[in-house]
Amino acid sequence: MPKWTLVFAALLIILGVGAFLWSGSRTALLPAYPGLLLAILGGLAIAFEGGRRHLMHVAAVVALLGALAPAATLGIRAAQMSPLALTVNIGMLVLCGALLALMVRSFVAARRAA
Repeated sequence: MPKWTLVFAALLIILGVGAFLWSGSRTALLPAYPGLLLAILGGLAIAFEGGRRHLMHVAAVVALLGALAPAATLGIRAAQMSPLALTVNIGMLVLCGALLALMVRSFVAARRAA
């Protein structure tokens, strides 16, 4: 899972930086923040085998919060968003939700194997 975490972290950072370069708005960088945190957690999980399970659980919480934040924003004010903001929020929701689903599946498989 740490390698997948790094892949999704890179995608979130690219989404945030790309949206920032497109719009110039600092709020467009929001997907990059959980992406950076996920990259740190994924890197630490690769480096520290003994703490991998705990680090991946923390990464799952980051992915959950990364999915809930845009979901709440979309639920509250999707009609008032610019097309770029709507795209960035949907992208962050999809990326974080997909990572979270992969993590839960991995956790269940590891639990069954033990």
